[in-house]
Amino acid sequence: MINLRPAKSIQGKAELPVSPDLLFMAALGACAAGKKADINGVGGTDVVNDIIRTLQSHTSIQLNGETLQIDPLSRDDPGILLTLPESLLPYRMIYLFMGLGMGKTVTARSMSEKQLHDAIAQAKRLGITAESVNVDQLTGLRATYFDSGIAESANISEDDCTALLAFLFGKGEKLTFTITDYHLSTPLRQLAGAFGFTVNAKSNTAGEVNGLLAKRIKFLQSKQKDSSAQSQIFIVEADFSRRGANSGDSNDTAAVSAVNIAIPGDELLAAALVTLKYLIPKGDLEISNAPLETWASQTTSFIRKMGCKINTQESAKTAFGACGTVTVKRAECSGRKVRCVPLYQYISQLPCMAVAAAFADGRDTKSVFRDLGALRLFEPDGLDQLEKCLRPLGVRHGEMPDGIVVEGAKEFDGFDMQDPLPAHIAAAFCMAGLKCMGKTSIAGEFILARWPNFETLINEICEFRNKP
Repeated sequence: MINLRPAKSIQGKAELPVSPDLLFMAALGACAAGKKADINGVGGTDVVNDIIRTLQSHTSIQLNGETLQIDPLSRDDPGILLTLPESLLPYRMIYLFMGLGMGKTVTARSMSEKQLHDAIAQAKRLGITAESVNVDQLTGLRATYFDSGIAESANISEDDCTALLAFLFGKGEKLTFTITDYHLSTPLRQLAGAFGFTVNAKSNTAGEVNGLLAKRIKFLQSKQKDSSAQSQIFIVEADFSRRGANSGDSNDTAAVSAVNIAIPGDELLAAALVTLKYLIPKGDLEISNAPLETWASQTTSFIRKMGCKINTQESAKTAFGACGTVTVKRAECSGRKVRCVPLYQYISQLPCMAVAAAFADGRDTKSVFRDLGALRLFEPDGLDQLEKCLRPLGVRHGEMPDGIVVEGAKEFDGFDMQDPLPAHIAAAFCMAGLKCMGKTSIAGEFILARWPNFETLINEICEFRNKP
């Protein structure tokens, strides 16, 4: 158990460890690209060891000091089964579709039947024929056919765009398709560049596109003629067809140099610390190595929109875009309405946003989180799980079919959570516990598996109200 006391100030410096979720994405991307990769700054945690075990049948992989070295096997390697690590959640949709594109049968012990059917339906929208299979008492998915014409002629939704890019990455193909009225914000855009691939989006306000794509664009524009001033169509050009020299295309693999991959800090821990500093404004805390891209900083964006003053400063470029420092200065904060699309960008940071909303003290203290219906497909139900965590904290809240309403309050007593919770949920409520007036105890096994130094970090940056 992690035992917490009220903190009266938060100060010092916190350097984030490498994000294991993005680490796995980069390592799986190296396998798909058929390119050697060296990923630096990696610590030997239980979660990292789980990643190594997962990929060892697909690549030669080892942790040498703080460098994770990856040397992919042939794309026709016998490791046809890809079982996703249970400790990694936020980008599971990306891992799933990248694995399907690689020709793998993808399984996950916690993937429910409802999620499998939802993934099959999503694949169908993209022209991918996927079927459910049973392997070693696990239910999984495999792709049997890809009709690129369906994806090329459709107007890809924000929910489906990254799934399609992940599949193309894994399959090693290129495709041009259209999107409307949203930014192409996805970790795959930067990761593609790190491996020498391209993912570009350009407006169709000028120029022409030939063939089926042009017909589709004209059809969309005709349907939107009453709102053409507000709608904008973008053409996405994705090319993952240039595979690595060590992907089975060359016998001289020893001479091929590895791609150096830099991974930003853990976005889950960044979200938790930003939330903590918002809750306890006294003191100065600098969070370094924090990912700054929009798809990795939803909590920062949410708290800023609540009225909190947050400063960011870029310090480096990684394989997943900019990273740098984050500092937080609290002001009077009000509730907000949030549309959580695409869900994979919000799923891991939703608990932190809910905790931040629970302490809103402005004129409007209610925060509304919508478009969370896919969490109903989880086992246990993702929205029910969040609601059960808010209840012992004492937060007034209400559920909707596709969301949750959280009402803010200034003070709460301490609470206990005895059942093990995923790291992103447990960490968020640890931050709440440090703000509460009484003592708090939270099961910490998943937190410590991801961040072995979590308690040390908390003790270093917190000045507590009462001595133990």
